[in-house]
Amino acid sequence: MQVQQKHTHIQSFGGLNFVNDYLIQSGFEGIAREQLGERNILARYSYGQLIRQLFFISLMGGDTLDESGMLKEQLQDHPGLHISSADTIEYAFQELCQKTKKVSAKGGIQHQINEHAGFNKLLPILCSRLGLLSAEDNYMMDYDGHIVENTKHDNAFTYKKTEGYYPVVCSINKLPVYMQNRNGNTPESYGQMKIIEKAFNQCKENNITVDSFRADACCYEKKTIQYLESEQVTYYIRAEKSQRILDALIDEPDWEPATLGYRNVEVCSIEEKIFGQNKCRRIVAYRYKPSGQLSIEDVDGYRYYTIVTSDAKHTALQCIEIYNQRGCYGEHHFKELDYDFGWNKLPFGSMEMNTIYMYAMAIAYLLFNAVKTVYSNKLGFVKSEMRLKNFVLHFVTLPAKWIKTGRRWVLKIFTKKIYSPLWSP
Repeated sequence: MQVQQKHTHIQSFGGLNFVNDYLIQSGFEGIAREQLGERNILARYSYGQLIRQLFFISLMGGDTLDESGMLKEQLQDHPGLHISSADTIEYAFQELCQKTKKVSAKGGIQHQINEHAGFNKLLPILCSRLGLLSAEDNYMMDYDGHIVENTKHDNAFTYKKTEGYYPVVCSINKLPVYMQNRNGNTPESYGQMKIIEKAFNQCKENNITVDSFRADACCYEKKTIQYLESEQVTYYIRAEKSQRILDALIDEPDWEPATLGYRNVEVCSIEEKIFGQNKCRRIVAYRYKPSGQLSIEDVDGYRYYTIVTSDAKHTALQCIEIYNQRGCYGEHHFKELDYDFGWNKLPFGSMEMNTIYMYAMAIAYLLFNAVKTVYSNKLGFVKSEMRLKNFVLHFVTLPAKWIKTGRRWVLKIFTKKIYSPLWSP
């Protein structure tokens, strides 16, 4: 094999230049400044620029702050883009981090809560201004917690017997619109009423209409359901199987056979009083006969699952299918945040700093979805459903070089793919 080496710089990830151009046109840096504030007048980089840098590291397939050096090497010929060191990002995050709130609960358990009001306002604003969520549509909000395993000194044991944090996220179409970080022993049900209320109010402020809500049994609480009813929001919440509900289901004669996914089940709908109130609410349920060992909760060979809902339009099976879509819309984005945007590799030693990092990467995730949405309408090789790695291989990996000709800078790209719709009128 003969090799000829030329000592000239050519970018390997030339697609970053187009992403950077999109972020400039969208006004992202200004939007971030509105909610996160200005840095010291002597600071060279704004918060928006540093979040953009973390986004670019992810778009190279990187997952550590130290890869800022590689990003700087790749973009060294860019005429107007400057890359900071990893230490600069850490200093900026120290300015943003908030003090962790510690609350003692029964049994000697101490809950640790950390959140940032500016970032929480920024999340729905970006969803609105980047066109990810429209004022003309109605949306379903999902509430869910997610274990972020780590070995930090301020973590705690989770219910899965692992160590880590346990943040909760309110999301719409897999897009985070509110986040609160907690230590591992704080259940997702803790303080959920206030979180849901804040998330709804901030969506309203940005003309994002939420008319449906979906959650697991952590939100099966009287105050939460009453709040959703007062807001005229249709809810689908996993109900805890009380003996009263179980007895009513056992006595119910109108079970209908149905197919749920790959399983043959029986479904029904009943009206039942819950939370000790006289008001009846709709309970939809399904049951099936499990194979193998029965659990202590199985009755007469059946395993029961129940959902409380205010949906009076759909059938019992349809309500169950709507709830089961949580697996895609309410939980799938955690995989992308973990494996594509660094939630499973937190770089700092404290919850305060790691919370800011998690917010920053959640914003990077929103920017990624916005870029995909825009470019999928212009380029045949970009799809809106792409995961990060696929997007990097098909779009970001592009030999490119900045050259100066005729008193102006021109990006020269080397490819047979058609990128021209990105700059053509």
